[in-house]
Amino acid sequence: MTAGNAFCLGVLMLDNRFPRPPGDIGNPETFPFRVIYDRVPGARVEKVVTGHGLASELVDDFIARAVVLERQGCDLITTGCGFLLPHQAELSAAVGVPVVTSALCVLPYLQTLRPPDRPIGILTYNGPKLLSTLGTDALPGLEIEGIETGDELHAVIAEDRAQLDVAVACDDVRAAALRLKHKAPDPYAVVLECTNLPPYRGAVEDVFDCPIYDIRDLVHWHAGLARPQ
Repeated sequence: MTAGNAFCLGVLMLDNRFPRPPGDIGNPETFPFRVIYDRVPGARVEKVVTGHGLASELVDDFIARAVVLERQGCDLITTGCGFLLPHQAELSAAVGVPVVTSALCVLPYLQTLRPPDRPIGILTYNGPKLLSTLGTDALPGLEIEGIETGDELHAVIAEDRAQLDVAVACDDVRAAALRLKHKAPDPYAVVLECTNLPPYRGAVEDVFDCPIYDIRDLVHWHAGLARPQ
């Protein structure tokens, strides 16, 4: 944590406890400022990564916990899962501080900048469910690839396992990045939807010669800090 930096981040966490290596949103050492975590009871992965958003009662639970984070002095509220993007407006309306539900919040900005012949790539926890979540209107100019066919990271998250093989997880992300490159050889940018992917960002950067964005970038922008390393 940077001495003298009063910025405070609030993170609405899903109800899971799998390992969080540095770079993961659930590891407080990921950020150079104070972080307050608030776990939303019952927000299991399968209830959040649905392809059609959250049940209304679970949205209410997230809103209630966001209000608590605001009262605790958080300057920005974000979430532990990029699939909360469809509820950006509801969460933002409930509190008086900025809310960034997902790294995918950067997509409208990138869409205004990209050349017509260069798509934006997205690496995600689950490709088919993200396609359904975003809807067909949002898909032009996007290429999506998920980690769901990998050997380690997806299973650890989905099953909330107590152990994580970081090296195998990195291989999973690299393999997904290579599949995405096959679809989009020269993307304008690549966005990491899943907040558990940033620990492996280096593997993605090895594959692509373009800007890579994850949830940390959006958090750092709000904090007025430089791009995370």
